[in-house]
Amino acid sequence: MSDALLFAWGNFVKLFFLFCPFFVLNMFLSLTEGASSVRKRSVAVRVTFVAVTVGAISYFAGQGFLKLFGLDVDGFRIGAGILLMIMAQELALGHETPTAQSRPRNVDDIIVVPLGIPIIMGPACVSPIIIIGAETFTKAMEGGAWDWFTFFFGFVGFIGATVALGALLFFAEALERIFGKNVIRIFSKVSGVILMAMAAQMIATGFVAYLDRSVVGQKLLEALTQ
Repeated sequence: MSDALLFAWGNFVKLFFLFCPFFVLNMFLSLTEGASSVRKRSVAVRVTFVAVTVGAISYFAGQGFLKLFGLDVDGFRIGAGILLMIMAQELALGHETPTAQSRPRNVDDIIVVPLGIPIIMGPACVSPIIIIGAETFTKAMEGGAWDWFTFFFGFVGFIGATVALGALLFFAEALERIFGKNVIRIFSKVSGVILMAMAAQMIATGFVAYLDRSVVGQKLLEALTQ
């Protein structure tokens, strides 16, 4: 049980940062500028539901998705890491906020696109969720009841991260008054650096695991150890 709880906590922390919460907060404030507090909170609740729905499908259908396209988990991890690295670089170096002309007249129009997808649940965020779901599902199929606990507790960690992001958006106006938009933008850039480190770790982990299972990798490791 303790291992499952630690796994859920690890997923919560990892996925919360993968959501780029301060970037999402900045985009939310820009896209809903001029709307009433009630409308903003309504949008925050509904976009959280969209994120939970997309993430749940990605988590539980991850293994089937990889099998459908004949993809290897480690190869997919490398690709996801590269995609996350690109996104993190753009986030750290600066990301333009929507202009007044690009904002929709009705804030309800931003709930699914672009706020739900791809700002929150973009490819760089969905891919790690697929990987986590696929790996834990495979272990659960090969293991016992405790492995199934880990699988479902991993989903609990995702739910916690999504709800925490939703709470951040729900209290967006209060956070803007306390910190100001400039501080939120600074936090957004700092989170980009953290995402770069996470992306580098994903790429390295996938590359080492891929080499470890391949014939070329085994020969390379033998040559290095001689």
